[in-house]
Amino acid sequence: MFILETNEAAEKLKTFVLTHGLPKTDMALFGIKCPYCGKSDRIRELEEPDALREKMDSENMATYFSLWDQLASLNGSPGVCKFCQNLLLLEDKANAVPLYE
Repeated sequence: MFILETNEAAEKLKTFVLTHGLPKTDMALFGIKCPYCGKSDRIRELEEPDALREKMDSENMATYFSLWDQLASLNGSPGVCKFCQNLLLLEDKANAVPLYE
């Protein structure tokens, strides 16, 4: 059940990220390889919801906060590979692991 919930949240967040052009901060985390495509120069950390508070309306903000918080509770920070557009989990900003099981 937990895997299904995580995959569903990841899919919803992926759609949200693509729709809203996230992350707004375009800073790559070098040295971290995407677990899906293998690229190591396209990994971006998704902003914490507070950093986007002034850039989104309250309804979108609530959606983003809910999804981001659910995935961040997996002992990492949600990120995205801007090459393959897959979401991933950044562990200590040193390693990326897949969100999808």
